[in-house]
Amino acid sequence: MRPSDSLEFVGRLLLRAALVLLALTGPLAPRAEPPFPPAAFEVPPADLLAELEEEHVLLDEDTQSDADPRGATRALVLFERPHAEVLRLLSSTTRQKEYRPELTKLDVIEASENGDVAEYRVRIMLTSLHYRARHGWDFESGRVWWTLDPSFDNDMQVLDGLWELRELDARRTLGRFTTRIDLGPALPAFLQDYATRRKLPESMEQVRQWVDSGGRWRP
Repeated sequence: MRPSDSLEFVGRLLLRAALVLLALTGPLAPRAEPPFPPAAFEVPPADLLAELEEEHVLLDEDTQSDADPRGATRALVLFERPHAEVLRLLSSTTRQKEYRPELTKLDVIEASENGDVAEYRVRIMLTSLHYRARHGWDFESGRVWWTLDPSFDNDMQVLDGLWELRELDARRTLGRFTTRIDLGPALPAFLQDYATRRKLPESMEQVRQWVDSGGRWRP
């Protein structure tokens, strides 16, 4: 074999190895950082837990933060599913279409094993909003989160979300959901209030029913 043939052969091997490595690793999506700092998440006191066992979803009204004038909204959700299964379902971005009827488009643009980037179009009242969000998850800590992709021309100013999950027993999981949304000039203030605080219990109930059904329930 001539030296030139050997070099060409080695070059083809290196190219093939690089293509295989790219296929195995996939695109490396920049994972979003958690939008809210870690906070203690303890089992609620007995009276609150009893109410949660009856209602399954409780909205926490005391969520305004002095450090953040936009505030945040929080809810507690009791899932009748094991901790690992709840994590798996809530971190599946594409399956949001199964329990979010307001979604008219959801495409995952980039993905890795610990996060992804997805493009959304949602219908709220008579308005359609277009945006991209970066998602991340940490199964060890039981957290799933998302925030707007700043590189995209989003139709809203703020969209932060976080699920924190705690195992109650072998078959039940407690979820704490925190979100902060600012649609900017896209919607009047009263519609923004409807889209966040007023609609949150309904949205949480849809998530709960979907998770408790193992992903089979549809709104």
